[in-house]
Amino acid sequence: MATIDELTWSGLGAADIDAAVGLNAEAGWNQNAADWQFMLERGEGMAVRGEALVATSMLLPQGGRFAWIAMILVTAAWQRQGLASELMRRCLARAVALNLIAGLDATTAGRRVYLPLGFQDIYPLTRWQVENPQVGDRGAGVRPMGQDDLDRVAAWDEGISGAPRKALLRHLYKRCPERAFVLEAGDGLQGFVLARDGRLATQIGPLSANSGDGAAALLGASLGAGSGPVFLDAADHHGLLRQFLQDAGFKEQRGYMRMLLGRTEPLDDPNRVFLIAGPELG
Repeated sequence: MATIDELTWSGLGAADIDAAVGLNAEAGWNQNAADWQFMLERGEGMAVRGEALVATSMLLPQGGRFAWIAMILVTAAWQRQGLASELMRRCLARAVALNLIAGLDATTAGRRVYLPLGFQDIYPLTRWQVENPQVGDRGAGVRPMGQDDLDRVAAWDEGISGAPRKALLRHLYKRCPERAFVLEAGDGLQGFVLARDGRLATQIGPLSANSGDGAAALLGASLGAGSGPVFLDAADHHGLLRQFLQDAGFKEQRGYMRMLLGRTEPLDDPNRVFLIAGPELG
């Protein structure tokens, strides 16, 4: 086994995807090769190598406003030797160089590390999981999303997420089109939901809507369009959604805190963000 001085630091590339999936599988995370491929196409990855890949990080710029820090992974044999801290330091330095606000979704343990670095709490999230959700009929105004809807959905989403995310929304639509839905009233878009296949479960999100009832209708449609285990990351401040999840058989898995470096105001619209795309995607 190499010593820490013999480790090499370089860019993460497509050739590293299988090894990167192995690292997130070791950690019990849900990402698969398609997730890593998208992140590498849209962001910047760092790899730490010994005899094999031992640690990773990703920085995902979101338009010209902020960059999401994610996928800081260190294999068990190399933990507690400062690799994660150095990966974070490099991500922060790169965000500063790009003049972008750094953001992340932190676990409870991670939050204690990030607060002293200047990150501020924005709002809490909970990862929920279920093996086979119990759902009713699709709500009024909800219909399957089509390819032709993506431009309109992306324009509507930008006003909620705070960033142009058309590439992400298109990617998610292609991953799991049968679980993609829009909610309309008259000629107006009132919400949408997307999903993606994962290593352990389908991940539903993002889900944005103008009301809690609309969010529940969209989520019910997406859940009813497939089978098997589901993960999702829900904003805690939507009490109606929490009740819906409990009624559908979901259980809480873990908590997150959405955080921004040096900023206390959200970049997105928390009132209309019900499910995020995932802690690695913002």
